[in-house]
Amino acid sequence: MSKQYIIINLNKAESAETLIERSKERVRWILFGLLVTVLLGANVRVWMISLGYNGIIEQKETEIGRLKGEIDQLQSQGKNLSKYDILSFADLEQDRFLWAQNLEKMGSLTPGDIAITGLRYKRNKLVLKGIALTFEDRKDFEIIDEYVQTLRNNEEFSGDFNRIKYVGHSKVSIRGQDIIRFEIEASIKKNNKKLF
Repeated sequence: MSKQYIIINLNKAESAETLIERSKERVRWILFGLLVTVLLGANVRVWMISLGYNGIIEQKETEIGRLKGEIDQLQSQGKNLSKYDILSFADLEQDRFLWAQNLEKMGSLTPGDIAITGLRYKRNKLVLKGIALTFEDRKDFEIIDEYVQTLRNNEEFSGDFNRIKYVGHSKVSIRGQDIIRFEIEASIKKNNKKLF
């Protein structure tokens, strides 16, 4: 007689707990794979950026080397200044007379009721010609003398001149308005003869 066996497959039906555990494991592996992919992508991007920076650094180092070479070449071709050249330049700088600076200062010192009508330079003297309004309560000479004193008392302006003096004035009437025409003379210091 033949033996009959009953075959029971115990693995056929899995429990619900096993299925849940298996799906959780699958999710974990998917998340791990995504994280590894993101990290790998970030590392590749950083590596590419660093390659770009390395190229820029090499380009700048090449440019710096080229510029240093040009500087060395220019220095070897350049003219060495002698002591005489340096002293001559210092004398020029010290002795030069800055007209623009002095004229600007003179303009700021000139009051509103006085106008400069002419400037002349002759024999190391600056001759100023101007006009001023007259006032009933002041003498003509006082108006001009006050302006001359203002110029003398300003060290920035008077520092370049030996003497600032009143030369003369005259009273004239133009269109019914009395005005004073005056002349002032400023002698330039001897060390300031250069007109630079």
